[in-house]
Parts: sequence; structure tokens; C-alpha cells
Amino acid sequence: MNFVRVGTRGSDLALWQANWIRDRLRDTHPNVAAELVVIKTYGDVAASENLAQSWPVGAFVSALETALLEERIDVAVHSYKDLQTTATRGLCIAATPVREAVNDVLLTRTDVRLDSLPSNARIGTSSPRRAAQILQLGDFEIVPLRGNVPTRIAKMEQQGLDGIVLAAAGLRRLGIDHPHVIELPTDSFVPAPGQGALAVQVRAGSAAAELVTVLEDPATRAAVTAERRLLQEINAGCHTPVGALAVVDRQRISLQGQLFSGDYSRCAAGIESGMDPEAVGVSLARRLMAELQDWS
Repeated sequence: MNFVRVGTRGSDLALWQANWIRDRLRDTHPNVAAELVVIKTYGDVAASENLAQSWPVGAFVSALETALLEERIDVAVHSYKDLQTTATRGLCIAATPVREAVNDVLLTRTDVRLDSLPSNARIGTSSPRRAAQILQLGDFEIVPLRGNVPTRIAKMEQQGLDGIVLAAAGLRRLGIDHPHVIELPTDSFVPAPGQGALAVQVRAGSAAAELVTVLEDPATRAAVTAERRLLQEINAGCHTPVGALAVVDRQRISLQGQLFSGDYSRCAAGIESGMDPEAVGVSLARRLMAELQDWS
């Protein structure tokens, strides 16, 4: 295979990620040419809609998967946290590259500490998980916020928000250096399953599948597998306030999780360890669900 079409969304972050994958392929396979193919997804078209509304499963993914199945592209690059937990028939994740920063950050308009946010602070996010976590700190106003990373930062100023919650990985990849950034601790702000990780998707058994395996990072794959298995066991989607973060040390996996009730008033949290990422994810998911059930 001497030519690869790399499919991507058209946002600044998606293009950075796809270019990064393309450049790694060029480095490892100098005789292979690669070009980007930009594909518009439902999530791009409906960017103004609130994520808490009923978006379809795979809002940022389905159009890319269709392009793969129709052989209009050879590789699709996804943010792993956008992928649904049920695999699409005929496709596979052939590589999970090394992960970026996993944590969230709070960007603020003024220089303020996390423990000194004003009691009436207006915080922008459309993520139920992030909203639930921020509300553990105080009775703040959560303002729905959509759009790509630069758009969200601009909206903070335009709408007079006190802060917005974003993934640190996106800021780092785009090289955005905001003057007021609070790194949110992952023990109390457990990130989304797969946050900071990329998924390189191909047609199963294709030549591209073999080509991209050089990008694989086994530790990242194991961590993301545990996190997403927890998500799958809970039967959670992008509207469920759940966080999961796994750390791999010499093949042993330690998975931390948070699961909030629908009204954000209760939070079940725990840690599970083991050697099998699937088993660790299932075990912790069942513990968290049982804990929430005991409170109801």
C-alpha cells in the first residue's frame, strides 16, 4: 500500500490530530503517501445544539465510519472519548497511540483559585460529568457551551462566564496558552473514559490495518480498554455523568471511577485493580452502580 487517505473532522483539534497521525505514518513508512480527507459529521452540523439534548449515538463518528465502510477513506482518526462502546461491524481500532494529558482544566477570566470561585460563578460546559463535578464545589450556574476549543474560549469572554471546563489535551495539542488555567485534580475530577487518547480506525483485514500498527502503545490501549469497559457495563453514553481513568504499571491496571446520580446530588466513587482490563472495568462498574442503587 503506497497511498493512504486519512479521514478526519474539520475542527482545528481534529485536523491537528489527523495531521499528527499522518506525520507519524510518513515517518515510519517513508514510501507511503498520505493525504487528509475532511468529512463533516452530525456533531459539526449541530454544533449549536445542547449536548444534553438527544444527540444520536456516534454524533462525531458515524459519518467517518460510513466513509470507511464505503472505501472513501482508508483510516479514520477519532478522539477516543467520542467513540461509542459497541464496535461497528467490519471496522476495528488498529492502533491506540500514546496518550496526551488526561485531566480537565478550568479556564477563568480572572486570576482565581479553585477554592475561591465566587458563589454565583457561571461555568460553561455541556458535559453532564463536568457539570456534576463542578457542582460538588458550590451552587454555581452551569451554562451550556458548545463549539470547538477556540470558539468556547471566545464565548467565555462574549458571555461573561467566570470559567469554562476543557480537556487539557486539546489545549496542549493546539498550543493554546491561556493566562488563567486551573489544572483540575483527577482524583475529584475523574476525566471521561478515553480522554486524551486517539483511536485509529480502519476496515478489518485491510492493508491499512497492518500499516498503522506501528502507532500502537500497549499501555494506552490497556488503560482505555478498562475505562471503556466500565462505560459499557454501566450502559452509559455522552449524557451520563461518569468518569473513568486507568493507570498501567507493569501490566497491572488501577482504574478509578466516578458515577453521579441523574440530578448530580450523589456520587459513587471507587478504585479497582487487576491484570485484566476488561474484568477491572466490569468489576468497578458494578460496584459503582450498586452503591448508587443503595442510596435510592
